[in-house]
Amino acid sequence: MEKKMIRAHALRLSSVCIAVTAALASVAAAAATTTICGFSGGDPVHGKVVYAQTCVACHGANGRGTIPGAPDFTKKGGVLTKPHAALTDHIERGYSSPSSPISMPPRGGNPGLSDQDVKDVHAYLHQAFGCGK
Repeated sequence: MEKKMIRAHALRLSSVCIAVTAALASVAAAAATTTICGFSGGDPVHGKVVYAQTCVACHGANGRGTIPGAPDFTKKGGVLTKPHAALTDHIERGYSSPSSPISMPPRGGNPGLSDQDVKDVHAYLHQAFGCGK
């Protein structure tokens, strides 16, 4: 009798663990596909880490730029109003503004950034500095 009760308890516990695991996976998937300013597919939490390691030297912690020609991400009507494909392209391939004496290198000068890192930074830019509208 005791073995049957233990087995039944273990079975219920196993079912609960499976349900909890499925729920956590669902939450993680939803977090990874959060849409911010119409952009989805990036994780802004990880993007903040990448931004702090790669982008902050030129773009600043406040997103207003620390060197001549670096865009002000907080500016209404600024760079964050560009189409998402254009902004992603600028991050991936670099960008040279006609008014800037310095060009942004591809992937901010960090060739080790993955495509997902780029998406995550893109999501962070919009979360931290808005949509530019």
